[in-house]
Amino acid sequence: MATRLPLVRRPNERCGPPLQDGNSWPCDGSRQHEPFCVNQCSGHGDCHMGYCRCHPEWYGHDCSRKKAGSDMEPGYLDGPAKRPWLERVTVTPPASLPTPPTPTRPRPLIYVYDLPPEYTSRIDSCMWRRYNDENTTILLGMTYGVEVMMHELMLQSEHRTFDPEEADFFYVPMYITCFMWPVLGFADFPWWHAPYAHNRPMHASNMITEVHEWLQQFPWWKRRGGRDHIWLMAHDEGACSMPTAVYNSSIIFSHWGRLDPNHKSGTAYGQDKYGEPDDALTVADLRKFSGWKGMDWWERSKGHPCYTPDKDLIIPAFKMPIHFKESPLLGSPPLVRDILLYFRGDIGAGRLAHYSRGIRQKLFHLSHEGNWASKYGIYIGDGSTVVGSYSEHMARSKFCLVAPGDGWSPRAEDAILHGCIPLVIMDGVHAVFESILDWDAFSIRIRESALEAVPQILTAVAPERLARMQRNLVRVWHRFAYASGPVLQDEFRRLMADHQQRRPAEVMAASKLTLRETPYRPATAFPFQDDAFGTIMQWLFHRIEDTR
Repeated sequence: MATRLPLVRRPNERCGPPLQDGNSWPCDGSRQHEPFCVNQCSGHGDCHMGYCRCHPEWYGHDCSRKKAGSDMEPGYLDGPAKRPWLERVTVTPPASLPTPPTPTRPRPLIYVYDLPPEYTSRIDSCMWRRYNDENTTILLGMTYGVEVMMHELMLQSEHRTFDPEEADFFYVPMYITCFMWPVLGFADFPWWHAPYAHNRPMHASNMITEVHEWLQQFPWWKRRGGRDHIWLMAHDEGACSMPTAVYNSSIIFSHWGRLDPNHKSGTAYGQDKYGEPDDALTVADLRKFSGWKGMDWWERSKGHPCYTPDKDLIIPAFKMPIHFKESPLLGSPPLVRDILLYFRGDIGAGRLAHYSRGIRQKLFHLSHEGNWASKYGIYIGDGSTVVGSYSEHMARSKFCLVAPGDGWSPRAEDAILHGCIPLVIMDGVHAVFESILDWDAFSIRIRESALEAVPQILTAVAPERLARMQRNLVRVWHRFAYASGPVLQDEFRRLMADHQQRRPAEVMAASKLTLRETPYRPATAFPFQDDAFGTIMQWLFHRIEDTR
């Protein structure tokens, strides 16, 4: 009989794979490895895989709230148990202080619901930042990271209030998109609900319905019929399959500004398709499981548009500052814009024909077969056909393609943050902030039926018109970047200082250029108060009366 040897751990051996949140510390416990939690539990709780275990008498998603009349004892931000690595990321919400830091508070005032953890912190797979093994904060480029980031920014914001009676708005911090991907694919059973495990819009819709029911135990939803409640729908097709009772009542933030009222799912990813079933097997299943909880989700979700400009807002996706490091917005000296049109990304190879409405595929074939690169300086391809630094290419481009993917695609953000004029090709779809900014002043929009004419349309743009659009773009490009909170502000300052240290002569020379010579003088400071989050707050301020 074989003898089993005892398991011996080396002091520096990892417990679990690296880069798993909170799981890569040495097995002997000799080093404290900090997992991610929103606002790091405000220093008044222990973070466990996204969930804050608040210290006695502290409560809330981020442990920033204290039982009335209790002493404000030290936590991990000060006192004998201080953890220095928390200081860079944690903000004490002004609403939590015994004495307000200023005599007045900026409106809008926003109350952030403390939802049960199954709708938020148990779905800890879409972090926008994390700690490495040295407990240094690093940013992550997660596609749907805006969901968790927006929650954290709301919790840290000076606009936050702890008193729902004085709130102008209520934020409902659900991690819907993160549940759709990647959590549902690894879940132990269909959470919202059986028998279907892989119809992701069904699960999301049922999840929202449950939260809607949870909200109605409090008086604030009924107070104004939900008009002052904010939901973030960050997945590919935004709010298209949201429960109608919630959509029609509330303010929706999303990335997908589709306008047509009678819409059908455009995704090429089968598990994300919403709407009436169009195959016999699914129809048979619906009959078979009629009456099961949640199977009526589409009946409860149809009949509304994906986006209503009068009440909703298309917000930017989150882009790490390093993603646009070669932009003059981050202090880089401007490059010669010798590329007429640029796109690098998924061109639909191996995808269903209706991916991107066929736009990316057709443009790729037109440019390849027509030799647009050598004739016009138009580059359309993926990473195997268009190689090199993405940020540098964007910073060298006059126009950049903005076309859909399975729904929204963050190409408008890529273009604008690099100072590249967006060429928008998506009929009946609003781009980011299009309802509040004059997109005609800094972009060109053409019909999906006019793809063959792209070279002629762009070469016909007079230099004076192009320069005017570039000047207009520079007036608003900072509004497409998230730069709120200590982590992002530090990163912006670091990248801007890096350009000045590495290329002082170039930066100095570019700074002396006149606006006639270039609209892209390297920035020396970032207007943090007017970033994407600040722009959203400004829009909400002007929406207060509309919710009354």
